[in-house]
Amino acid sequence: MSIFKRLPLRRKRMSLLLLISSTVLALATAGFALHDWYDSRQQATENLRSQADIISTNSIAALTFSDAESARITLASLDNVQDIVLAALYNADRQLFAQYSPYNYPIPDLPESSEGQLDNTLYVIRPVTMDREVIGYTLLLSDLSSLTTRQIDQMGIAFVVFLLSLIVAMLLSSVAQRIVTRPITELAMTVRKITRTRNYQLRVRSRSEDEIGILATDFNQMIEQIQARDTELDQARQLLEEKVKDRTAELMLLTRQLEHQAFHDSLTGLPNRASFDNSLNTAISYAQRRNEQLAVMFLDLDRFKDINDTLGHDMGDQLLIELSSRLQHCLRSSDTLARLGGDEFAILAINSSQNRASDIATKLIRTIQNPVVIDGFNLQVTTSIGISIYPADGIDATTIVKHADTAMYCSKAAGRDQFSFFAKQMNIRSERRIHLAQKLRQAIEEQRFEVYYQPKWCTRRAKVVGMEALIRWFDAHEGAIPPDEFIPLAEDQGLIGIVDQWVIKKACQDILQVRQQFGEHIQLSVNFSPAHFIRRDLYKRIAEILTETGFPGSALELEITETFMATENESLLEQLNQIRSLGVEISIDDFGIAYSSLSRLKRLPLNTLKIDRSFIRDIGSDHDDEVIVKTIIDMAHNLNLKVVAEGVETEEQLAFIQQYNCDQVQGFLFSPPLPLTKLIQLMEQQDTTEAI
Repeated sequence: MSIFKRLPLRRKRMSLLLLISSTVLALATAGFALHDWYDSRQQATENLRSQADIISTNSIAALTFSDAESARITLASLDNVQDIVLAALYNADRQLFAQYSPYNYPIPDLPESSEGQLDNTLYVIRPVTMDREVIGYTLLLSDLSSLTTRQIDQMGIAFVVFLLSLIVAMLLSSVAQRIVTRPITELAMTVRKITRTRNYQLRVRSRSEDEIGILATDFNQMIEQIQARDTELDQARQLLEEKVKDRTAELMLLTRQLEHQAFHDSLTGLPNRASFDNSLNTAISYAQRRNEQLAVMFLDLDRFKDINDTLGHDMGDQLLIELSSRLQHCLRSSDTLARLGGDEFAILAINSSQNRASDIATKLIRTIQNPVVIDGFNLQVTTSIGISIYPADGIDATTIVKHADTAMYCSKAAGRDQFSFFAKQMNIRSERRIHLAQKLRQAIEEQRFEVYYQPKWCTRRAKVVGMEALIRWFDAHEGAIPPDEFIPLAEDQGLIGIVDQWVIKKACQDILQVRQQFGEHIQLSVNFSPAHFIRRDLYKRIAEILTETGFPGSALELEITETFMATENESLLEQLNQIRSLGVEISIDDFGIAYSSLSRLKRLPLNTLKIDRSFIRDIGSDHDDEVIVKTIIDMAHNLNLKVVAEGVETEEQLAFIQQYNCDQVQGFLFSPPLPLTKLIQLMEQQDTTEAI
């Protein structure tokens, strides 16, 4: 079958016609031969029956009178009958009575059946009857050789006829091939030519109106459609090629842009961390070959998060862009300035000694300190810088970067707005910071903090009129951990909001007890981190605490740093007004260290100004600070604000602020921060003294 499948259509058709013709002729010939053979045999059998019947009739008398000679003469009358090889007469007991055989054919036993074939002869047995009684049997045997010879002759004639018919069938197949197959072959050749040359102008000639003619017409129509579609595709291809060229140009531009974005900060356009790391690795290899030094500086803007939270990220982004430009102008063209993310920057200064790095850091700090005016806001920020030197502080990029980062955190811990070179002991402080951060989270979860209270004294009546809540942390293993160590850490870790909320709730519960015992004039002040103002539900959370504790809003004062309050923001103003609607008072803490304008102070719903302790500390030794303190007190009173002086530790300081009518004071001169039990004891002693 696989060979037949590979034959061309013309040969397949010829083969099928010959196969069909030969099969039909063979079946016809076989049928004719079988019919002739069967008919000849029947005819021979019928002749034998007739002869046997005649012999049986003529042999009645011979059998009746036992005349064997007469019977033999009767049998011999068959001498002129062709093909008779034996004639025999049997009596009623099936015993041979007479016989005749022109060829001495052996006499067989009388068969049981009336007719049939013995060896190569045909036999017939007929009974001899008289008065319906069988008196004998007649047996005739006819030779089949003449019949077989005739059959062979007829088969030869049939075979000749078969061959002639097959030849005629081949001739007719050839004619049919030209009539039927040729158009199909032409169609196939045209298809191959069109496929090879893609010449859709070629057409198949229609020779008839039959199915093949219809096929040729349909094929031509299909080629016309393909030709039209090919023309459309060619036009589309040309258009696509033009678009591909345009798109390729766009993709190349986009690739360059993406490559730039992959290695540059999207906001400032400065190199990013990946680009900085690559530059640092290259610079280290170069410095190693030339035996040179290089410096890596990490810069972090101090309290930049406050500006973002109050003025919004848009304002913060503009500030970052301006400061990035300033930093860039402080560096050499060979130096690399990168923005690592948020308010963090890194500087790579090649071929730089420690002295050169100090000069750069000093220049950077000064340029950052200059105020930045954006949309009418006068913003001032500072920066903390950490510096590591290759190869003294490390011989690989990872170590150098890590040590610069560690030094930067040490600058922050030392008070910000300064730079620090890496020292080995800084790793100890860095590890301490990580360890303390873990303990801080656990302390928050288990509420291991305590609230201490520093009394506020009225300068006119020398009486406690309020107290400031201050958080303290006493660790089971380390003892007291200073607030100036864990509060900045809580701010950096984003935990200060949870801490402040716990403090205000605990303080409300404690001071409510104090008010019930010592009078309703006692006011509670709580420091509040700017982080709370990021969330718009500050008013709701304070209201919930007041409701839950039963503490009156009019007895609560929130202290917010001047740095945060100095930025004008409609959202901040709205939230402060909402808080004031609860009766809660608002106080500016550490006043004098930022740049609050009178117009801004007037707009804000404030109640109190707290003079920063740095001005109080130098009273008596610094005339300028005394002028500043006097000015702040006069300005606050002119704005109908109370004034609190914090950090009062000497009688001279107390006398000065009393002279200029400061309303309240707090400091170690009167009392350090106290736990609740000792605060109650202090209040009881005061009551006892007044009673005396």
